[in-house]
Amino acid sequence: MLKESTLRNQQDFKVVYNKGQSKVSRFMVIIYKKNGLNYSRIAYVSSKKVGNSVKRNRSKRLMREAYRLMGCEVKSGYDLIFIARNSINDHKCEEVRRSMYGVLRSEHLLDK
Repeated sequence: MLKESTLRNQQDFKVVYNKGQSKVSRFMVIIYKKNGLNYSRIAYVSSKKVGNSVKRNRSKRLMREAYRLMGCEVKSGYDLIFIARNSINDHKCEEVRRSMYGVLRSEHLLDK
């Protein structure tokens, strides 16, 4: 993932959290908002509710890999925040990818 396509600024996070739309899946919560750019910016978040640092890092790796496997299908021009839920670490990457794909498809965030 390119550095410019990563959501880093605290102000941008606040805008997405406060004005974005959210969708809950089995393994994650996705919050998204149009950003007015010609590319999408993504952030992966794991709270301490997920577990210790090993589990939090694994959950972020799972979400990052799931997005990478389908990244070319996601529409550009959105800020996306993927927030891991407790159940994500008990499952394989393919299950996480299917869940992510289903949520993004239901919110019409995928290119056809």
